[in-house]
Amino acid sequence: MKTNSKMRKCFDSLVKTDGNFTIDLTRIESVIFPKFFEWDGCVLLSQERNNELQTHFSPNQFVPDRTAFEADYNHIHLNDIFDEDVHPDAILNIGIKTLEVWAAVLYKQYNGRRNFVLILSYDGEEVVLRFYTVRQNEVPWLDISKLESYLDGLMLIEM
Repeated sequence: MKTNSKMRKCFDSLVKTDGNFTIDLTRIESVIFPKFFEWDGCVLLSQERNNELQTHFSPNQFVPDRTAFEADYNHIHLNDIFDEDVHPDAILNIGIKTLEVWAAVLYKQYNGRRNFVLILSYDGEEVVLRFYTVRQNEVPWLDISKLESYLDGLMLIEM
């Protein structure tokens, strides 16, 4: 796992809180217990918008390759799932655990046949999870060598 200094500060503040949050997790069951599937050379997180997928990948000016497509399709804004009164630290805690589950499920399902980058970003309020496949012939969606240059706190799992 890699983090930038902004995320390490967030982790430090989490330790100072009591960490006891009560949240109904049934609302995000499909995120916490993910199902992944393959579609036209991409690994995708099963979600409600699966029926919007076209028959095959088609690059455009906003999504030039499969890596960018996966990073866009496989992102979840956790805050959108919870009520506004849920503390951002609680959502961050859930995000951290969820990303670890995603990594375990992807590892089990693809058993080293693919390499992935899983990302949690946090700006102090919003928690976003995403992942993409590492491809030799495509530019990574995130420049891992420049984590400190990003405005948000970042946690990465490379596998």
